[in-house]
Amino acid sequence: MNRFYGKVPFFILAGIVGILILYSPAIRDFFTAFTSTIQTAYFDLRKSIEEGVQRHWMQADTIDTLNRKVQNLEKNLILCRSDIRKYQAMKEALDPRPDVNATVEAVRVKGYALLGNFQQLWLEDFPDYNPLKNYGVIRGGFAVGIVVEEKRRPLMILAGDKACNFAVYIGKNRAPGIAMGKDPKHMVVKYIPEWMRLAPGDRVFTSGLDRIFPIGIPVGKVLSIRNMQGFKNAEILLYGDTLHPDYVWIVGRQETEGTVKGERETVKRKRETVKSER
Repeated sequence: MNRFYGKVPFFILAGIVGILILYSPAIRDFFTAFTSTIQTAYFDLRKSIEEGVQRHWMQADTIDTLNRKVQNLEKNLILCRSDIRKYQAMKEALDPRPDVNATVEAVRVKGYALLGNFQQLWLEDFPDYNPLKNYGVIRGGFAVGIVVEEKRRPLMILAGDKACNFAVYIGKNRAPGIAMGKDPKHMVVKYIPEWMRLAPGDRVFTSGLDRIFPIGIPVGKVLSIRNMQGFKNAEILLYGDTLHPDYVWIVGRQETEGTVKGERETVKRKRETVKSER
């Protein structure tokens, strides 16, 4: 009984507050604003916690991504340092010096010298053209032919023609040979010393010993090797495109007239030898 009477004031107070809320606009507005503030604070706190968790996971992903990038950069740095050491070793071994006698000119192709032969084309005259000299032809960074004099005009003979020949090296051992045209995609390197080691896939590049090309211009790669009597022949796949010439780079050397005449006679003898082998 005493407990009941002790709770009566509480019930009465709660009833009075309820009546005031229902019938007093001011108090009702106060309680509405109060509960709205609490609700807004709750949602703001919830959103802040969710954003904090999301930022944490995003930061973790970013850290992982950056760690992978750092590892890749460290790997590339090691490779670059290795390449630098290789370049320095090559530079010390080769002692390269600029070829002050070399000339390079961009020359436009005029047209075919003979219809049906896509490997011989006339060139426009270019500065310092000397009909007593032979020139090298470079396209796309690859050696693709030579330029000779024909009727006092520059005639470009591409690597697919049997009349095209120039000196090359093959492989790491730099086996010497003479590259001669076979078809638009292939050449045959002849007169390779039989004791030199070759393998399919060996890279072929100009030797510069014929005074036509500078040393080191890529030509192609070895496809097959054939042992001959006293020497070897190697068929190679050309790197360059010999079927679609438009503009080409013409490489020449500034030589004395006597040297040029001597080299020209040598080239003529080579061309006569090739013609006799047909």
